[in-house]
Amino acid sequence: MKSLLVQLRHPANASAPAAGSGSVKLDIVSQLPFELHDLVLSYLQPGDVDAALGACRRWRDIWLSDEIWPKLAKRWFPGLEEHIRKSAADGQDMGEMFRRALHKIQRRLSGRFASALHHQMHLESDRFFTLSKEVPVLEGGVHSYDDVDGLESCSGTYFPRFMMYNNGRIVWWPDAYVLPYLAVVDDLRTRRRRAYLFPNNRGEKQGFKTAMSDKLLLMGREKTIHAWHLELDRLCSTKVPEQFVRCIAEGETVLIVTKNAELYLWRFGRDPQHIDVTGCYEKGPLGTSHIYDFTPGQLISSHNAGSRLIRSETLVDFIISPSEENVFFVVTLTPASLKALRVSEIRNGKLVGTYCMERNEWNDFIMMSLDFTNLRWEKVDSYGGYCLMQAIFPTSHRPSPHMTSESACRFTDDSLVSVCFNIYTKSFTIPHYHHMERHSHGSACQIWNGRIAASETDSPRGPVLSLHLCAGLEHPYDRSSPTPIYATTPSRQGDLWRRQQVPFKSDGSSVKFPDAEFALDSDQQLDGDALDGTSTDSLLTPGIKRLVGDDDFLVLIVRESYTIWSFGNEIPERVIDNRRGRWRNLIR
Repeated sequence: MKSLLVQLRHPANASAPAAGSGSVKLDIVSQLPFELHDLVLSYLQPGDVDAALGACRRWRDIWLSDEIWPKLAKRWFPGLEEHIRKSAADGQDMGEMFRRALHKIQRRLSGRFASALHHQMHLESDRFFTLSKEVPVLEGGVHSYDDVDGLESCSGTYFPRFMMYNNGRIVWWPDAYVLPYLAVVDDLRTRRRRAYLFPNNRGEKQGFKTAMSDKLLLMGREKTIHAWHLELDRLCSTKVPEQFVRCIAEGETVLIVTKNAELYLWRFGRDPQHIDVTGCYEKGPLGTSHIYDFTPGQLISSHNAGSRLIRSETLVDFIISPSEENVFFVVTLTPASLKALRVSEIRNGKLVGTYCMERNEWNDFIMMSLDFTNLRWEKVDSYGGYCLMQAIFPTSHRPSPHMTSESACRFTDDSLVSVCFNIYTKSFTIPHYHHMERHSHGSACQIWNGRIAASETDSPRGPVLSLHLCAGLEHPYDRSSPTPIYATTPSRQGDLWRRQQVPFKSDGSSVKFPDAEFALDSDQQLDGDALDGTSTDSLLTPGIKRLVGDDDFLVLIVRESYTIWSFGNEIPERVIDNRRGRWRNLIR
């Protein structure tokens, strides 16, 4: 396809412009009417268009026009058009917003990361992140680890635990059991570290709730909630009338759910507003599913564990719109024999729509064999897609051939089944992924942009594979060329590592992953020889894995160590001083 685009832009029989004429002859594609541009684009894939937009300014002007880019967004990324229109500020170029989104998506899908970081959760011994002192001590900011009572910052004297990731920030607890009121936030884009203490914690060991958005870190207990703004370095606190059981955050908006399933909408710097959700569920005592409370066959892929109404056994969860104020969604799953999954839209405090997926509409044989017992929403893209629940469909449950529908899959290995919902298109999808036979609760996976990143084995030396979702019998994924394997090798940028592709050996001794788009070797173990003379000693510690990320980063966590792959040079070579950046912006 690239050769075709080159020929269209520079045809062999095109005559050169006359010297001194001052005019430039346009290529063939640029002279086509819009209708033919649609025809040309129908033969191109997202990666082709992303490359072409960077090759020709005239093509960019045409293909990013209001007549064309919305069609591309709707064809390839349902929900992206609506997300751009609702997120765009007055006068902002929406075509350029689409181009940037397309480019980010393609970077992640390619697997060709720009840099990587192998790191461990340390305090005093850490030289990569610099402790920030922007948050005042009276507002919970930690300026010195020595000021934290009970904290032994020397390596080996505490037990760090990863908690959350959002928008290039990693949140972890230096000691989740002894000091549950102390949180550390590492910012990958600035290499700044912020540490927060729950104000007036009185040394309590239990009852702390946490949540995070791209702008806020929240810690709360009983009726009090503290929110630190991660960009403004400010603390804002609030109280609700009764004890709360969980918070959900998006941007500067927080949903507070109390023990009796009452709901409060709180925006940073304002007072909480009570929201009447009558018609969504019957209020009553609410229990929160523990993050590690799962049944065999279900996965722990999200920190956002849902809740359960104790009386009715109805599962309930909440999603906040990232692009519209005062808009959120209530997700419920009834426990009846014919389970009904419902998503209710609340806009400005009123119920404006309900979108249902009855159990008898889950006509795929896979769905009829699974029993989802938890709602655990997780973002699956950056344009309104959410995975509501997941389960492993084992091979032993596969029906006989005469029960299989034409669209069903006939693979012989285990499948990961997900139920997803897009808040912009208001539609449900049930993607599933094969080749999960080696997946267990000790390994990890993450769905993003229609792919699943999965650790192949429980070993910390195992690679991370990017797998296609199942497209049915008519369009099975088949790679004719060898799967590219990308390893890390030291660079000249201090702690950062660069990408190096593992060479494919013609003698057939190379490691092969025929079903994967690419493989990321987190521990330099897929090549028989160490790359560039680097040691093949394990960089990761064995333990429970987590895979998190977005368009910019993919993070593999194993106990207190992690590997980060950055797909767009988001990790700087040196620490960025936010104060200097703000001053430069003022004087420009």
